[in-house]
Amino acid sequence: MSIHVNSSLKLYMESAIAAPVAITAITKAEPGVLSATGHTFANGDTVLLEIQGMVELHGYLCKVVNVVASTSFQVAGVDGTAGIDTTLFSTFSSGTAKKVTLGTSIVGVQEFAFAGGEIKTTDTTTVNDTVDTQIVVGATAQSADMTMQWDPSAAAQQAMITAFKTRSNKGFKVLWPDGAFAMWYGTVGYTGAPGGGKQGVTTSPAKITMLGGLTICAA
Repeated sequence: MSIHVNSSLKLYMESAIAAPVAITAITKAEPGVLSATGHTFANGDTVLLEIQGMVELHGYLCKVVNVVASTSFQVAGVDGTAGIDTTLFSTFSSGTAKKVTLGTSIVGVQEFAFAGGEIKTTDTTTVNDTVDTQIVVGATAQSADMTMQWDPSAAAQQAMITAFKTRSNKGFKVLWPDGAFAMWYGTVGYTGAPGGGKQGVTTSPAKITMLGGLTICAA
């Protein structure tokens, strides 16, 4: 078991996003293979998946692995290397992948925390049962909350304010020293308004929603 601490972390924000590449098929397999003829993705690239049908992948930022020429690729599962298991996912109908460059470094983050993601269940008890039953049907919406050291001259904070004003969705990544990371894609909430306690560091709160969910990978 690896113990991780919030020290020497690196945080990144999307600096560029490429044109969409059509995905023509996704297999239900372990691992699932994404077909995209003519793609130029390389192992280690980050892509935003916008998928219809196989909703379990829609809106996720993923790490590309196991590229086969320019015809297909896989996206990493939790272990960070092998492709994700799509065996029990819904059936793919159409979709795209966009390469995302996470080139804007976010500095001065004092705290971050993920909110939401509470598991939702529904009652499946029938009149034949003597004990109530339920199944998991999903999770509540998630977001990432950050406390920023206020710096209106910082490029990342300027970019976050612009994204907020234009309602532009952006990708984000938290990277640990051993290579483990968490990534997500969502709407930016950051006004740059300063605040804080007396004789304390001037801070400003930020919130980034998740349009898909949180992608977590080991080194």
